[in-house]
Amino acid sequence: MKTNIKNLQTQGFVVLTYPQDLRIAVDRTVKSWKKFCALPVEVKKGLPYSNSADGVGYELKEGVGNKADRKENLDVALGGKDWLEKHAGSIKNPVALEFIQNAIGLVGILKPTVLNFAQQSEDAFGLRDFVREVDKSENAFFVRFIHYFGDRKVGEETASAHTDQSGFTLHLFESDPGLQCLEYEGDWIDMPVSEGETVIIPSMQMQLRSEGKLRALCHRVIANEKTATDGRYSGVCFVQQMDTPKYDKDKHGRLQEKTPGFNYGMIHNKFIKFFK
Repeated sequence: MKTNIKNLQTQGFVVLTYPQDLRIAVDRTVKSWKKFCALPVEVKKGLPYSNSADGVGYELKEGVGNKADRKENLDVALGGKDWLEKHAGSIKNPVALEFIQNAIGLVGILKPTVLNFAQQSEDAFGLRDFVREVDKSENAFFVRFIHYFGDRKVGEETASAHTDQSGFTLHLFESDPGLQCLEYEGDWIDMPVSEGETVIIPSMQMQLRSEGKLRALCHRVIANEKTATDGRYSGVCFVQQMDTPKYDKDKHGRLQEKTPGFNYGMIHNKFIKFFK
């Protein structure tokens, strides 16, 4: 899976064609995610979010305000596999169990694509031992399935502009148009997510690791006429880097509260102060 990896530095994202097994796994898991979302909320809360299980489980967010989250999401990681399967089994709901099994299977199928991207990045940008670090972080790869609620205005930010905290992000699925990124020159453009491809973007850890060669891409989701009423579904994979410092959210706050593109022109010696 070769791509124009240099685009990661110039435009902030690359596009990879899905291997067939990954495309099938994404389709299967998204279908079961939509069925899971249709369950009563008390059933879904039987998989409560757990930081003690490597940050996996279900969250319902009904925030109020311009930057508040209004969505439901469920995070899946191999490190939380036993916890997820135990709780999915305990609520005795076949829809929930099917979704968890599909989601865990998807995380495993993702690894070759993740490592392929890491290898290309290491070679192109001189990221020493990057593949080794990504490989050893496998249990911390996590896929987030998101259901953004409707009841929005057309043009409103369904997901506020932000950069991601992890190493890099694979956008696996978007049910509708509306995902946008902030170009390094300062304009918002649509991101080319399609059924047959995944878009990969650098995040905060990758900017740190590359000493600013690669800049964490700011992105958002905008409601259109359909999603403003009906909502939308997404699936993303966050690849965390276990040997790289983490963004210090407690000290510096949510990245959604930062000025979009705050990091684009920042010198490395200033950027490193955001990490712990």
